Amino acid sequence: MISRVEIHAGIFGAWRIARRDPGGLVWINDSPQGFWNSFWAAALVFPGVMALEILSGGFGEDPGLRAVLVKLISYAIDWTAYPLLMVYVAQSLGRFHRFWRYGALYNWASVVQVGLLLPLVSLTVLTQSPMLMMMVQALTVLLLVYRAYMAHVALEVGLGTAIGITFMDVLLALLLENISDRVMVGLW
Repeated sequence: MISRVEIHAGIFGAWRIARRDPGGLVWINDSPQGFWNSFWAAALVFPGVMALEILSGGFGEDPGLRAVLVKLISYAIDWTAYPLLMVYVAQSLGRFHRFWRYGALYNWASVVQVGLLLPLVSLTVLTQSPMLMMMVQALTVLLLVYRAYMAHVALEVGLGTAIGITFMDVLLALLLENISDRVMVGLW
């Protein structure tokens, strides 16, 4: 079981990194156990992620049991596919010794990202404000920059490599979303 202190430290470290403070890394438990403990972030953000799915129409027009099960399975796959891919990428880059730190930071950063997105998306859906819609788009871009910065500081790679890692992350997420959408509507 993970302690509250480690949860708070992980989220605080991820928040400091979001503020472009590389000193936030000292708050991240960069041991293999710290990496595994950081998967508790999946449980912390689950309600927020499901709320974002509902707000964005991710369950479709008729959310039945099939849609809910597909989203649950997709959520589990999303939380495991990227770290598995990053094991290979980190080894290929000669940065595996930094993998545990990056993986833990990446997981804790999901709490920061959902915490920033959920209120803004909720207000946007409620008000249908074009200004807020633009703010959601701008925040999405900033969160991609945040992901690249995390790779840059935690893996200690150049910015070009960090951008490539972020691009790979986005492509994998889009692939998983496409597959789950197809399964949800019964195309598979």
